[in-house]
Amino acid sequence: MRTSAKLIRLCAVVPSGLAGSFVAVMGLGFLPDLGLVAALAGTVVVSLVLACGVWEAPVVRVFGFARGLRQGERAALASTLALLKVLDLEPQRVVMRLTDTGGVPATWIGRRTVVVEPTLVQGLYEHRLTREGAAAAIGHAVASQRIGPSRFDLAARLWAFPLTLLYVVIRQIARAFSWVPASGFAWQMRFVIGVIVVVQGFQPGGDPAIGIATGILIAISYVAPAADRYWRRVVERASDRIVALAGLAGSMVDYAQWQDGADSLERVHRISAAADERQRQKQALHEHSEQTAESGQGDALVLTHPTALR
Repeated sequence: MRTSAKLIRLCAVVPSGLAGSFVAVMGLGFLPDLGLVAALAGTVVVSLVLACGVWEAPVVRVFGFARGLRQGERAALASTLALLKVLDLEPQRVVMRLTDTGGVPATWIGRRTVVVEPTLVQGLYEHRLTREGAAAAIGHAVASQRIGPSRFDLAARLWAFPLTLLYVVIRQIARAFSWVPASGFAWQMRFVIGVIVVVQGFQPGGDPAIGIATGILIAISYVAPAADRYWRRVVERASDRIVALAGLAGSMVDYAQWQDGADSLERVHRISAAADERQRQKQALHEHSEQTAESGQGDALVLTHPTALR
């Protein structure tokens, strides 16, 4: 499973990294050739450093838009982290998102870090969220991180950062003009624009390089998200199983129903099946222990010590 997850992840990361590099070159086009080479070399060096696990603490705060935990937040999470430690799902580092994104309560980033949303800590403090519920959310992020691949996560984010910025800008523009009729349909039909630009690039007076580059970017805008969604589904299934086998199946079912709503039927079924498997494993282990104990008693040697004559 880990091998397939890595291959699927590559299908999403490599195109995004190439597209991000292209966007960076276009944005830094005002620099001389030596400046572009220096920027590329610097990116390669920083990528190697991040791949070795160095500078993770400050870098995750930039890419994750997060900060360190304050004393009160750490105290609110103490019991949850203690439970995760018992279940062998404790994250090595926890940081707090600067602003609530409205997404999942906890996500992984880098090799050792989990980013929690402010609503998770606030829910624990106000007793709207149980310790087991928070443990299921954070444990699911830790399980996903272990499935990975997480070693080159920050390096991949670095190469895709220009494309991410471009995506954020386009998304904000789309939201600003969401009142325009058929604006969403226009984005779905972007491949038509790509075909037109490619054809115009090979017309007399056109630039084939710009046409090909635009076509590649349009293709990546379809391929990379599709591969990323498929990879997330693969990791989600495996992580659900890990958390359920750890003993948090009930909280995991509530988490899945909150996250997926009416579409959580199959996911809840898989979690319940993993919980049943855990119960069977515990029962089999208990029966094996009883059989071992009975066998030990039956085969035990009784030593008789002669009574001393007085």
